[in-house]
Order: sequence, then C-alpha cells, then structure tokens
Amino acid sequence: MSSNHHSPRHRAREIAFQFIYRYDQEIPGTQIFDEFTNHAAHFECPQESFDFAARLAETTLKQLKTIDEMIVKHAQNWRIDRINSVDKSILRMGIAELLFFKDVPASVTLDELVELSKVFGEAETPSFVNGILDPISREPMATNGKVASTS
Repeated sequence: MSSNHHSPRHRAREIAFQFIYRYDQEIPGTQIFDEFTNHAAHFECPQESFDFAARLAETTLKQLKTIDEMIVKHAQNWRIDRINSVDKSILRMGIAELLFFKDVPASVTLDELVELSKVFGEAETPSFVNGILDPISREPMATNGKVASTS
C-alpha cells in the first residue's frame, strides 16, 4: 500500500482525475488550460502539485485516441462506452502516465491509481483498474525509456 497519500504528486493525481472525470461528463471549451487552472484553484491544488496535475490532465486529453485504443485492447469483453466514467477517467489517466511519463516508475503509477480507485470508485474498481493497467505497464510503448522501478 502506498504511503504517499499526502505527497504533492498524489494530490496532483486527485486534481487531474477530477478534471478528466469532468471532461468525460461535459465537453469543455477550447481553453482547456484556463479551465484546468480554475478547476485546480477551486480544489485548492497546492502549487507543488499544480505542474504535474496540469501535465497529467493535458497529456490525458491530448492522447485520448491512443489511450482509448489501449483500453479497448486490454478491457476484454468491455466496450469503452460501458465502462463507468469514474473507472474510465482513472484508466485514462493511468494509461497516460504509463505511456507518456517516462520519469515515473510503473509500480508507482499502478499503486497510486489503485489507491485513487479505492477512494473514488466502487468496490470492484481497484481490481478492474489494476487488471487493465498492469498488462499495459508491460507494453513496449510503456516500457521504452521508462525509469527503473524503485520498489
């Protein structure tokens, strides 16, 4: 279990998740960064978390096509439109981090996203999220250039 529940990156992931979830509920305007800044201010995002949260939210939304293709590939017997918004938002953010954040070890991403899914998801969400993110963490696109695990 992760002991970083109050770390800047843990808080950043919560803020980014909430924004990505909101994006799934409503189509934001063209000023996504301004909307994210307002969102972060509303949730009192600490400055030390802001840059990581903004990068995570922006990367997730910009790479949605690639990310959703990964979900479809790994969520066997699940159509993406049948996955509830909380689970889908957590998965999208986790995949963005696994594929595009080469400075974060996959084990850290997996631990953090499972913890987030325990807070925001339903009882089966953590195992569902882990069951999809774990094999994605071993995909060539996720492992190329990735830092070694710290655990």
